[in-house]
Amino acid sequence: MNEVFTAVQGEGPYTGRRCSFVRLGYCVLSCPNCDTQQTWNARRFNLAETCPDTEVDSILASVPDSVSMVVVSGGEPLLWQRSPAFRLLLDSLLARGVAVHVETSATIAPTTELTKKVAHFTVSPKLTAMGGGDPEHRRIRPAVLAAFADLAGRGRACFKIVVEDTAQVAEAAAFADRFGLDRAWVWVMPEATDTDTLVRRQPAVTQAGIEHGLNVTSRLHVIGSCR
Repeated sequence: MNEVFTAVQGEGPYTGRRCSFVRLGYCVLSCPNCDTQQTWNARRFNLAETCPDTEVDSILASVPDSVSMVVVSGGEPLLWQRSPAFRLLLDSLLARGVAVHVETSATIAPTTELTKKVAHFTVSPKLTAMGGGDPEHRRIRPAVLAAFADLAGRGRACFKIVVEDTAQVAEAAAFADRFGLDRAWVWVMPEATDTDTLVRRQPAVTQAGIEHGLNVTSRLHVIGSCR
């Protein structure tokens, strides 16, 4: 595990909702613009230190009893979905009455067991610019996208695509059409790790999203301190 913290969800349809984040280590991709490279980039980080083995009880103790939503992120959390510790973590949160959300890159399909436990999946496929560190066949898995599209059609998933400019918004719209994703399920979001970049990119991304029939989100956690 990399970290546990309580903040607000800064992106997508649940923006502004108070929640705890459980960030797990390791990933199947190597996106050059990833803002959590401490979870997977062994060339830059000692992963034994940044993502140490952690007891489930320790993770649970870091989630306040007052929290009603927990977002499991990464890295790629679906790498761990078959592990007993991951199952115990989710079962323990569900026993508390917590709604579990999972953020994923859409490279691994969820198991039937996992879909029964997770209230909502935020699915973030990596397109040309954001996923430039990996070939398309590693980033884009049609069968996995189809599985998440089925969940999106039942209101249990959305697709969140990070973009830098209007051309990439158009790419996101074309991607949705290519894989049969209803544009109403798709959110575009500016790539930014600081307020100045976010404010500079947001207007153009927002207008392009409107023109292409996509939803638009900002990054609330980048504006000031939300954690």
